Amino acid sequence: MKLLKKIIIIIILFVVGYGVYAFFLKKDNSENQYITSIAVKGDIKKEIIATGTVNPVNVVNVGTQVTGTIQKIYADYNDEVKKGDLLAQLDQSILNSRLESAEAVLKKAKVQKELAALEEKRIRKLFKKEYAAKAELDKAEVEAKSADADYKVAYANYKQAEINIGYTVIKSPVSGVIISREVDEGQTVSAGLQTPELFKIAEDLTKMQIEASISEADIGHIKTGQRVLFTVDAFEIEEFTGIVKLIRLNPQSEQNVVIYTVIIEIDNSDMKILPGMTAFVNIIIAEKKNVLKVRNSIINFKPSAKDIKIQVKLNSDQAVLFCLTDGNKAGPTIVKKGLSNGTETEIISGNIKEGDVLIEDIIEPGDNRRSKDDNGRGRPF
Repeated sequence: MKLLKKIIIIIILFVVGYGVYAFFLKKDNSENQYITSIAVKGDIKKEIIATGTVNPVNVVNVGTQVTGTIQKIYADYNDEVKKGDLLAQLDQSILNSRLESAEAVLKKAKVQKELAALEEKRIRKLFKKEYAAKAELDKAEVEAKSADADYKVAYANYKQAEINIGYTVIKSPVSGVIISREVDEGQTVSAGLQTPELFKIAEDLTKMQIEASISEADIGHIKTGQRVLFTVDAFEIEEFTGIVKLIRLNPQSEQNVVIYTVIIEIDNSDMKILPGMTAFVNIIIAEKKNVLKVRNSIINFKPSAKDIKIQVKLNSDQAVLFCLTDGNKAGPTIVKKGLSNGTETEIISGNIKEGDVLIEDIIEPGDNRRSKDDNGRGRPF
């Protein structure tokens, strides 16, 4: 019996205690609380984000104009070459035979030309003495001209065969670095309608460019000379700079989206960035230094009528901000907006100064959210 009374008393005390706790908790949460941040001064920039590929400014494809077998290769990947340096040698045996054949044809054509010229001269003398008919002279003249034409054709073929011998020696047309070698010794290359590619030479790897893809929705904001910040996966914590050099007027369509290629010039004097790297690009289309700015969530905050009542007609460049006073009271003020990006907006004018506490959102009763200062640290109000 005594044990039952003790249990009943404990239950009563627990219920009373919980009721007191719940009463005071509810009372505390019934007051308005806010998520806030402060107005700060700093830099603000508006950017267009894109990706692109790093490439040398000028890449020269080295090919061959004759068909043959690669006899010897004298250069390889990453080799630095000067203009005129020997890169590869093709087998000359077949071309040498063609040259000899062309030379023989040329000699024969020369003899026939000389004979035809002598015959024409002889017939002309006989014609003047009326020992030969006009038809014989005409025939001799035609044969002389035909022999001369055959000689010119033979000479051209001989010179072409001679030039082709020179094409078997592959030399670098520019000074630079070899970034690609497409052939091996013993491989046969065929010069048909398209010149086969043997080597790729980048003229200067200290000057590179990014070919960035920009959608038609953003291309109107891109101008030559704009500053660019970019990163590459190889150096994740390092940020590089560049300049917009060119907007190519050759759109491409990718999944029904029109894409333009923007060329960004970069300095690669330290040779850190390699051809083919993917660049994550931020093109700065607008930027201001040391201005008063607030979070966009403050600009977008719209209290309900039961919280704060305000009726005002605003221009497109205006906004109503709610400043929190020391008495935890929210006061509205109209400001003029400036430059804005995805997270922050510049305040050009209005009754707002650096350090003012501004409302981002209202905390409902029972919500344990906390406000954040400009450094993101939680702070209750």
